[in-house]
Amino acid sequence: MNIRFIGSENGLITFKKLLNGKANVSNGADAKDALIFEISSLEVLYKIPKRNFGVPVFFYITTPNKSVISNIKEYRISGILFPPLNAESIMSKLIRSQTQDAAVNERDYETLRIKIIAKAENIPTLPTIAQELIKLTRNASQAAIGQVTSKIKMDQGITSKVIKLVNSPFYGVRKEIASIDRATMLLGFSSVKNIALAISLDQYYQKPFNMYKTTGQAMWQHAYNVALISSEIGKYLQQDCDALYMAGLMHDIGKVVMADFLVKEVEDVQDEREQLGCSHAEIAAVIMNKWSVAPAVVDAVKTHHDTRPELYGRIVAAANHIDHDTDNADEYIYQLGSEYPIQDIDMLKDSIQTILSDNTDGS
Repeated sequence: MNIRFIGSENGLITFKKLLNGKANVSNGADAKDALIFEISSLEVLYKIPKRNFGVPVFFYITTPNKSVISNIKEYRISGILFPPLNAESIMSKLIRSQTQDAAVNERDYETLRIKIIAKAENIPTLPTIAQELIKLTRNASQAAIGQVTSKIKMDQGITSKVIKLVNSPFYGVRKEIASIDRATMLLGFSSVKNIALAISLDQYYQKPFNMYKTTGQAMWQHAYNVALISSEIGKYLQQDCDALYMAGLMHDIGKVVMADFLVKEVEDVQDEREQLGCSHAEIAAVIMNKWSVAPAVVDAVKTHHDTRPELYGRIVAAANHIDHDTDNADEYIYQLGSEYPIQDIDMLKDSIQTILSDNTDGS
């Protein structure tokens, strides 16, 4: 497959490296199979002629400018690509665009994708407290920790919910905790921060999820369970537990947008793609980039339904399966253990069973 790339030198190198052995990518005139334009600004978009190029055309969007998304509908394209890129997803789109019927379907999908992405780009911003908690996942200075703890205490709604959760059996406190300061002292700021972050996302699930055959409360509970399980697995694999917690917490956030476009019930990711031409994992990445979430976390969420995701995506996938299929939780843990060296797998199993038994509303 010969692909012509029009854009920056770094972009060309990225696609060459990513598709090495799968497709020939160059900036020359030979574009027998596909053409990729890198869109780094609205000005660059306006320079592209609105005509049929004779081959499938894809836009690689590298700018957060919302006007770019809203103006793409004026162009005849076969697909949109966003960073972080995934070779499997790119090749799937390229192959589907090779037949005329597929190209027509792809253009129909792109119309929907553009609408979905535009809505994802316009999703309400995170509450201030949540924004600060996300920043602390990257750089937790003592001064910032004190400021955020004070803000958590000022919000009675969040405080009461944090206190309720820290007293759950999973955290194993012997005496009931009645204050944020006490919770931080006993559990550490990381645990309190993560709980508060989960609670702050609850507002996005206050809507119907009928096409997913569930409720907003159950969706949030599932996200919270997957966050806890992902973090716990990360501990036994000696990985960044905070990053994995956030990835688990946000792994289904794309469904908040997708739910408004589905016209019939879905069973899995393939159903989403057949209806809308994209998955909730892809839309989650758009939302998380808007919220300035760390790239490693975004990539874990975006790839957790891929066939062979990297470690963090694999952990989130395992946690997702465990919470959906609790009767076979041990099998998913053993399968993960066959791929990565889990320290004390029996203790991990016990910890996960505690999470599952304490949070029975997951779906």
